[in-house]
Amino acid sequence: MPATVRIETSMVGDVHVVQFLDRQLFDERIVREIAEQVSEILPSDGSPIKAVLDFSNVELISSSLLSKLIMILRRVDASRGQLRLCELSPILQAVFKTSNLDRLFKIDRDQRAALSHMGVAE
Repeated sequence: MPATVRIETSMVGDVHVVQFLDRQLFDERIVREIAEQVSEILPSDGSPIKAVLDFSNVELISSSLLSKLIMILRRVDASRGQLRLCELSPILQAVFKTSNLDRLFKIDRDQRAALSHMGVAE
């Protein structure tokens, strides 16, 4: 049975913009499907990966999702690309701050700011 579509993607310039469709990214199956779907849309040809992950629909995330995000960040870094997160609710901001991941990830207020930091105008 094919996985449920968990993300919506678009391109703004050369940046992949990923928006999560689920409100709660907690269930292990959902987290695995999200990681697979994000991985599929990112280039694997060695070119720099540029991506923005938009959390505007998300209310709750698991530590498992955080580890998947770290794996995605490593892949982006290995490609000499850029990854930015945006639209984190106050609760999600607290999760990132408490786990010190706010130091690892580049986090912007909104999609426009994230794209601007990547040198792309919306």
